[in-house]
Amino acid sequence: MKTRSWRFGALSCALILALAGTTLTAQAADYPTWEEVEAARNNEAATAAAVQQIGSLLDGLQAESARLGDTATALQAEAATARAALERITETERALSTQARLADERATESAYQAAQLAAALYRSSGADLTAVLLVSSSEDSDNLLYRLGAVGRVGDQVSSALADAEVDRNQAESLAAQAGVARTERDRLSVAAEEASAAATAAAEAADAAVDEQQSRLTVLYEQLASLKGTTVQLEQQYRIGLEANGGPDSGGPGADGPYDGGGGFVVPGNEVNNVAAAQYFAMTQLANMGYGSDQGNCLIWLWNRESGWRTNAYNASSGAYGIPQSLPGSKMANVGADWRTNYETQIMWGLLYIQGRYGTPCAAWAHSEAVNWY
Repeated sequence: MKTRSWRFGALSCALILALAGTTLTAQAADYPTWEEVEAARNNEAATAAAVQQIGSLLDGLQAESARLGDTATALQAEAATARAALERITETERALSTQARLADERATESAYQAAQLAAALYRSSGADLTAVLLVSSSEDSDNLLYRLGAVGRVGDQVSSALADAEVDRNQAESLAAQAGVARTERDRLSVAAEEASAAATAAAEAADAAVDEQQSRLTVLYEQLASLKGTTVQLEQQYRIGLEANGGPDSGGPGADGPYDGGGGFVVPGNEVNNVAAAQYFAMTQLANMGYGSDQGNCLIWLWNRESGWRTNAYNASSGAYGIPQSLPGSKMANVGADWRTNYETQIMWGLLYIQGRYGTPCAAWAHSEAVNWY
């Protein structure tokens, strides 16, 4: 328990330091005003410098959002694991206790049967079996053998009942001991689960507390960057998503190390209620806004049904992929919004921009997923 307590404490300290770093960075950063952006447009060198400055600021904001979000997601997954372990040991303890009780009842019943049989034997033979045999010596041999056989059979039944009682009693004691061990482990895991839950809650609250400011700054920076370059916010986001998707060990894209199949992995607790219908409606609207035909809608539905079941907080424990599009890691979605951990709209926009940049269309992404089981 000391080791586990220390570990959660260390993670909490790391989270506090991360949050402090976010605050200090936000306060220290020199964010350009719209007036400065407009002034920079009149000079090519000034424009290039402003673009570079905004790009660096975006990198910093996205890194902060990723750090906080990744910490929260990891701790929430660990809390889910701790709760699952607690549920398993609780069920084990309950089953062992039930089995011990039933074995004890069987032992009591077997002992009672032995007592009943012994009483019957006593009544049939009297206090002195030898006397019975002497009195019976005048009887014919067949009758005597029958009586002796009956007495023997009753005696065997008494012995058998007593043996059963002993077996059941030993089993009851063994099961009770196992239940006691399971109960101790249950109590330990209960404390661990509470600690994990508290750490996860603190991490989520810290990440959520920074979202609003991060998101407002991201929005303005993307708008300023698009204004300086004569493009659109969507194109700038897609460009940055493309840069990240095409470099580094995770360049395979969402779910590359093992897609979430809708039936495994963890669902990480979050603040956003999973709303499949609303998420799919938003996705279909954005497909139309991006110029895709209605034929692409089914492909997207199938693709993200396979990846996440359209759940905002779907988490693949084996790969670390997260969210509706199963971004790997989930923090890549910080390119679109600081609320990537809990907002299905942010996740869907990232996923659509990723698909558009890498495959062209949802149906092409679906075809790739069908061929290799990831996209």
